[in-house]
Amino acid sequence: MSAALPLPVGPSAATCCGPSTGLDPGLDAERLAAVAKALAEPMRVNLLDVLRRHGRPLCQCELAPLFDVPQSTLSHHMGKLVDAGLVEVERRHRWAYYSVPAGALEELRSWLN
Repeated sequence: MSAALPLPVGPSAATCCGPSTGLDPGLDAERLAAVAKALAEPMRVNLLDVLRRHGRPLCQCELAPLFDVPQSTLSHHMGKLVDAGLVEVERRHRWAYYSVPAGALEELRSWLN
């Protein structure tokens, strides 16, 4: 076995340099993290995309066949998107209609730009 080479000794992190940037006080990191968590599932990304492109509320009965999933699975995923504020739900009798509220994606779009 070869002996480990000694690491060069430099200044400590505290004396090296100050931060060249700072935290953005206007950034709602908790909110963006919740949105990112909701979009961490590919099915939810696809659901949001369908709703975003469609432009009008879609009934759960129209969405379920697109994904070939039981209604309970669809409801679970839609609930996560609703909780994150990316989708809104309107109850019409026994059916749920989902849509993307105006401006729901603006915060994410703005931060990513």
